[in-house]
Order: sequence, then structure tokens, then C-alpha cells
Amino acid sequence: MMSVLVTGACGFIGSYLIPALLERGYEVVATDITNEPGWIADLEAVRYYRADLGRDADVYKLMGAVRPEKVIHLASLLAAPCENDPGLGYRVNFGSTLALLDGCRTFGANRFVMTSSISVFGKNLPEPVFDDEIKNPLTIYGQTKLACEHLMEWYQRVYSMSSGAVRFPWVFGPGRTTGITAEYSSKLLDAIASGEKLVISTPEEKGDWLYIKDAVKALLMLIELKEQPRIAYNIMSGLYTVREAMTIARSLFPDAEIEIGEGTEVTSPYPTSFDDSKAREEIGWKPDYSIEEAMKEHVEIIRKKIN
Repeated sequence: MMSVLVTGACGFIGSYLIPALLERGYEVVATDITNEPGWIADLEAVRYYRADLGRDADVYKLMGAVRPEKVIHLASLLAAPCENDPGLGYRVNFGSTLALLDGCRTFGANRFVMTSSISVFGKNLPEPVFDDEIKNPLTIYGQTKLACEHLMEWYQRVYSMSSGAVRFPWVFGPGRTTGITAEYSSKLLDAIASGEKLVISTPEEKGDWLYIKDAVKALLMLIELKEQPRIAYNIMSGLYTVREAMTIARSLFPDAEIEIGEGTEVTSPYPTSFDDSKAREEIGWKPDYSIEEAMKEHVEIIRKKIN
């Protein structure tokens, strides 16, 4: 049985990735900074370790104890905290990646995969933005993710450490509660499911809507590769403004009480349209869910939980 360590396991993506790994027969070890892993504690097949990945000692202790064959690195400090404390952002995001990669080298892991971000690209680029476009991130978060991509390239070149990353856009689905895009993606569908009235003030905000199960699919594809032609791939699904997504949601759920309020200026520091043709050509990536299918499933899952 192949062993895999998942960092940031208690987060949104981890809550879908870990069950998917178990279904594929992996021996899963989970780690996060919390002493209360919640739902993970109910999974007898999963070992849980509490660790602060911003501390090298915690990382090496963890890697030495677990000695995983593969690592999926989801743990990350998000955009707002990085902007508020750049030092902490670099220490957590870059520092943890450095320690984990070195732990992989030291303790014999054969594959390292992590979530990067479209934030590695700056603004004012020709769109759609290709994987190899010039990268000049405008945020500390984006800087840390780009630094991690360079670090993976270095470990692969110097130590032959097989590594890969995915650059996700707006990831949505049941259970997404944090992050800026949750305000007008997951929370929109949560409101429809619960019958609540919701007023959207960012109708012209635009992004690629990637359903959580498709995000997990991309991670599973990467972790099962022995190597890949490039370190990081753009992973996309479908480009919509919030207004367009609301129109689709209304067509699926005519009773939904969603309205457009007083608009706010679009201030995203990222481009909106990205090309993922390299992922499709080189690793066979394609999403399983249309936005309509994803919306229907999201609402159905939330309604079942409510009832």
C-alpha cells in the first residue's frame, strides 16, 4: 500500500482529497496545525499528526516518523494574512515547502505535489494567460507561491526530486467558507440551498469556476505521475462573471432569492482568463463537471445536510 502525507489536511481541499485517496487504496497520513482534527479523527484508516509546518523541527520530526512515499502539500497561509504579515507568509508558505522538499530528499519520498496559485502571475498580461507567461506577482501570497515553484525546479534539477504543482483558479463546492472567492461562489450556492436571501455586490467579478471534485481529480492525476514535463500547470474549468453564474443558478433554481446590490469596483490583482492546454495535452487533464452539474450537486449536498 502506497503511503501519502497530506499537509493542511483539515482544510477545504483536504476534506475531499483524503476520502478520494482512501478510495484509491492509499495509506493516508494527515497533518495540520490544529489539535482537533474534527472529521479526520473519525477515520480509523487515517493517522493524524499535529505539526506547525512553519517550524523546521516539526517538519523533520514528522517526515522522520512517517517516512511517506509521496507528499501532497496543501498547507498554506492565504492571501490576506500574507499581506498583513509578509514575514509569516514567507515563513509558512516558502519555509514549509523548503523543509518538506528537504524531508522528501532525506527520508526517501519519491513524489512531491503542492497547490500553487494563479496569483503567481501579475496583472496586465495578454489573456488567456499561458503556463509559461512572465510571472510578476503583485501580492506576497503570489510571491511565496512563485518562490515555491522555483524551489521545486531546483530540487528536481539538483536532487532529481520528482515534483509538481497545480495552479487553481476559484475552487468552489460544499464546505468552502474561507477565502475571498467563497463570498460569491460557494456562499451563493449555500444560500440557494438553505432558501436564504443573498445580495451580491460584485456582479462583474470574473474568474474560472473549478468544482472541488475536479480540483481533487487534478491533484490525484499529478500524485500518480512519476514525472511531468513542467513543474506547474494551470488547471481550469469555465470562465464566468458572478452575474453570469447567477443567471445560470437562477435557471437551475427559479425560486432562488439572489439579487444584485450596489456594485463595487473589481480590484482583483490577478488576470481572469487562463489557458490550461498544456495540462490537457501533457497529462490528460479535463474537468468532469460543467458549472451546471457542479451547482446542482453542491445545492443537493447542502440540502441533504440541512434536512
